Amino acid sequence: MNYTRIMPKSHGVFCLEADWFGLVRPMSMRPALDLMESSDARIPYVLRDVVTRAEIEFYLRRSFQTRYRRFDLLWFAIHSRPGELLPGDMRVPLERISFDDLEEMLAGRCRGRILHFSGCRFLKIPPARLTKFMKRTKALCVSGFSREVPWLESTIFETYWLTLLHYESRTKTGVKRAITLMRREQKPLCKKFGFVMRIQN
Repeated sequence: MNYTRIMPKSHGVFCLEADWFGLVRPMSMRPALDLMESSDARIPYVLRDVVTRAEIEFYLRRSFQTRYRRFDLLWFAIHSRPGELLPGDMRVPLERISFDDLEEMLAGRCRGRILHFSGCRFLKIPPARLTKFMKRTKALCVSGFSREVPWLESTIFETYWLTLLHYESRTKTGVKRAITLMRREQKPLCKKFGFVMRIQN
């Protein structure tokens, strides 16, 4: 199902979520998003289910419409491997989204936005490649994991990270402050998960 939570005058989260572990285990980021929205942070969100490349492309285009501009944190809650999103049937090559593909979809459109990736090992890529991606997309910050991570523990960890970002301005100074806090307060898990937080140069 798809959900939208809207609160006035606040940064928000635009989350694209693919199927995690099949129909028998219907896991979702929705409880985490509900928690952030109902907490004192009052973080509004849009959540859309995506299982195909076409759906991801469609909702990314929607996310850049003026009406959704304040949902400036794009959360990709999608299975992955290094440099590749796997939203649907992993046996179908045409449904996979490479880092190059994603860069093309987002080119020049992410100024002032933060991109966060939940999938395991998605950011296990050369630092120079991530730098190129950020330069072309104009993203303010990119974060995600470079190692395999346990689903529940990493989701709790991500909720804390996104809440830190919510309280900061969408500037380099604001994001740097959130990164500093995350590294100080969650140092063991940052190391364990291989958590990458990169800010625009």
